[in-house]
Amino acid sequence: MTPYHLLRPLLFRFDAERAHGAALAAASAVGAVALGRAALRSIYGFEDERLATEVAGLRFPNPLGLAAGLDKNGRAVQALSCLGPGHVEIGSVSARPSRGNPRPRLFRLPADEAIVVNYGVPNDGADAVARRVSARPVPVPLGVNLVETNSGRPAPADEVIAELAEAARAFAGTADYLTLNLNCPNTTAGASPFDDPAAVAALLAELAAVDGLPPVFLKITARTDPPFIEAFLEAVDPFPRVAGFVFNLPPGKEYALRTPAAVVDPLPGTLCGPPARGLLDETVRAWYGRIDRRRHRIIGSGGIASAGDAWRKIRLGASLLQLYTGLVYHGPGLVRRINRGLVRLLEADGLAHVGEAVGLDSASSRGRRTRSSGAPRSARPLAPARR
Repeated sequence: MTPYHLLRPLLFRFDAERAHGAALAAASAVGAVALGRAALRSIYGFEDERLATEVAGLRFPNPLGLAAGLDKNGRAVQALSCLGPGHVEIGSVSARPSRGNPRPRLFRLPADEAIVVNYGVPNDGADAVARRVSARPVPVPLGVNLVETNSGRPAPADEVIAELAEAARAFAGTADYLTLNLNCPNTTAGASPFDDPAAVAALLAELAAVDGLPPVFLKITARTDPPFIEAFLEAVDPFPRVAGFVFNLPPGKEYALRTPAAVVDPLPGTLCGPPARGLLDETVRAWYGRIDRRRHRIIGSGGIASAGDAWRKIRLGASLLQLYTGLVYHGPGLVRRINRGLVRLLEADGLAHVGEAVGLDSASSRGRRTRSSGAPRSARPLAPARR
């Protein structure tokens, strides 16, 4: 049992969002001074070259990153980057500030080690967050998750496209990569113009005109049906800046749970954590079998609470991983424990490097076809992470 597990019962006596805010405030204070960052690295850091991963011309010290939602406004990036992750993604950030949904909007389900999220993407707005993170350099790749402003109403495609392009401009030259959150379940009840691949193509055409834009990942609702995947990939094909894909959970809580339905059903929002692991694992498998692996990579997330969970997603096709809910239940030391466990699993499988494991359980010739545009990612020059 770790010190965090001894402390967790006390933390769980407080409202989930207030506890989260207090933890971020403490992390921000510690990360603001060099001595604090050094202390965090000495406690939580772990390095092994066998885990180093190159994606989209960026070097990630290990595949396990911290997901957007943990630090929405980039207030604690310096501390979070010292907990041992291979990258830190902040957000979601919109072009304009947003207060999000009314509280309470974050709920714990301890029996399932899950959370229910109904934040409605509150954030300080792209300009303010960009200024903040540009003054707080980090030693690992910094990603920024961008989303439409939560206006409480479905917006037409051209309006959303213009807004995402505006937000992207704020981070050109600041972020190492961007994630476009195209189907966020916490905005306008998950309705999105980007359910139509043609709207995705229109957005990418608009972004192609933005100078200095870093590599882009597309975050979309988890779907495994081949016709949709193929249509989406065809829409993305002409845009070489797209580096890969990550998957949102669909709105709702329709999973097999230990928590009684009488507790879960009244909660607004989307369930995250181990109950959704199977859906997201199958989504990774389905997409890995169809992407052009010379151009695109997959970021796996959802229900990662152990090295075994992480290893499964890698073997299904994820080149990078992201962690959030697991930290709520297992504390900041989870990053180091998972990375250490990945090294042991590499050795047990007789592999020399984590990249050799990607897709071993999903290998398919369908995913090795060459699409029409873009040089292979491996042929592009290596760009240093933002310092």
